[in-house]
Amino acid sequence: MSVFQSPGLADQGVNEATRSAWNSSIQNIFDVQGVSPFLVMDPRDIEAGQPSNGFRWRADPREPRDCLGDELAARVSDQGWPGRVELHNEYLEYTLVMRPDAGGRLRPKRFVATTEFAEWWQFMAVFDLDHFLSVVASVTGRFYSCKDLFEVSRSDWTSMDVSERAVRFHKRLVGTDHAHAPEHPLNIQHALFLAKGTNRLTDLIQTMHFSSFPYLVKDGESRRRARLEEVLDFANRQDLYSGHAGVRLVSDTFELAAGRKCGKSPAGQAMAFSDPLGLYIRAFHTSQLFVGAGRVPRGWVRFRRGAPGMHMHLEFGPADDDPRFLDDITLGAGPSARPVSGYTLASLIEVGPMITVAARPRVITRVEFVEIPRVDPGRVVRSLPETERCRQLLEFADRCKAETNDDTTRFPRDGS
Repeated sequence: MSVFQSPGLADQGVNEATRSAWNSSIQNIFDVQGVSPFLVMDPRDIEAGQPSNGFRWRADPREPRDCLGDELAARVSDQGWPGRVELHNEYLEYTLVMRPDAGGRLRPKRFVATTEFAEWWQFMAVFDLDHFLSVVASVTGRFYSCKDLFEVSRSDWTSMDVSERAVRFHKRLVGTDHAHAPEHPLNIQHALFLAKGTNRLTDLIQTMHFSSFPYLVKDGESRRRARLEEVLDFANRQDLYSGHAGVRLVSDTFELAAGRKCGKSPAGQAMAFSDPLGLYIRAFHTSQLFVGAGRVPRGWVRFRRGAPGMHMHLEFGPADDDPRFLDDITLGAGPSARPVSGYTLASLIEVGPMITVAARPRVITRVEFVEIPRVDPGRVVRSLPETERCRQLLEFADRCKAETNDDTTRFPRDGS
């Protein structure tokens, strides 16, 4: 029996084969990780479970800001497909829809963002092609045939085995990295689902799993609770220290696993991904966005996928028949106002999963504590110029500059 419904309850009409594949993939990831004392797979196993108020973070990529500064980070993050799959690592990816203005100059018209897992879209395509094509049409406003998207007829698609269909889905619609884009531009243009390799269901579950143990560090003759950088070092996931998502996921999970007291004894609280499991847009703070002298119209914010409170697809900006453009919008008003970028808009979004937490903590048993090595403060560093990751981002920014003829303020042509 399936534990989880479709992410965001957006695809309740999908067939049972798709739901089963989704739940099997989640179960398999948990099985590989092994048993955690406080993270369980099925939220129904948590007695008196309550929704958590945590597990949310800013969606703008933190790495480029720390390495490159605000201005250059915005420029390279807005560089279409390359910027998206290289930099958008906070479980939100976005693109900019371009349109010509009255003078014929291409300008950004709308901002489109997604938090949807590629795995779910793959399962829909592989196991319920008709539903998949109808969802694509509902989001894009255009019908695509199986031949259009996968270069095979419907009958050939259904005659292929599951692994062949999965491989073709990835090749045609997901791609590998900024140098190896998907063969079909559907997901590039419409940001239907997350494409960056680290924005995966597996990575989300793995991060919460290794964070859900009560870690201790021997410090002299005593033992103390581990610090964040010690947990990340022990898991060999120092990379997570450089992102909003990684820090928040690890901190919030570890706090539940080892941050309470029952009398004088350390205690933890059981937790699970709520049903439906997904990554959601938890907030979009538009109060400081202005166009002209007034705030942006409410109608410029459109959520397209997911039930209320579980939105996964955001489209923001004026319609095609409106003479205004996205770059007419400013953050703030008056002398301090500055034009928005896609990167600015991402910084106003909060994303995260919904987590169910046990109402009461329980005492941690002796065998559940995990002793890990001590790490000197400052050993795990974040986005300093001399780090390898910052050097990679500087090289990436230089490539973007060269590919746009030194005009890194030019918006990409990805959006349809």
